[in-house]
Amino acid sequence: MTPILDASLFIAAISPSERHHREARLLFESHPDSAPFVVPELFRVEVIAALARRGEPTELLDAVDALVRGPRFYACALDEDLIGEAVRVARLARLRAYDAVYVALALAHGEPLFTLDGDVVSRCQVSLPELRVVGIS
Repeated sequence: MTPILDASLFIAAISPSERHHREARLLFESHPDSAPFVVPELFRVEVIAALARRGEPTELLDAVDALVRGPRFYACALDEDLIGEAVRVARLARLRAYDAVYVALALAHGEPLFTLDGDVVSRCQVSLPELRVVGIS
């Protein structure tokens, strides 16, 4: 299994101040270190931007940036096929752009999506029942 990792779950897993930190960390750590998470290229920007907006120290931003660029993550290009699938997903499930990209990536790879976003889960259960979602209950 090579799950798609949503940025919100990763941020919760690395940030003790997040409400679902413990559960997100357990879910993140449940995936073996030897297998990467699949993420869209925008994952790195999304994670660093979220942490920077919160005023996290430069040292943490640098450490997280190095981790995200490391072997634990496999970044997929936002190519024409992925964008096309994300547009289809956005229209069908009425998702925000970045959520549609994560869902499209999960569908394209036939892998589960690890997310904390209950809105994504509920919208996809109705519109995209073939999507497997792993989250915090």
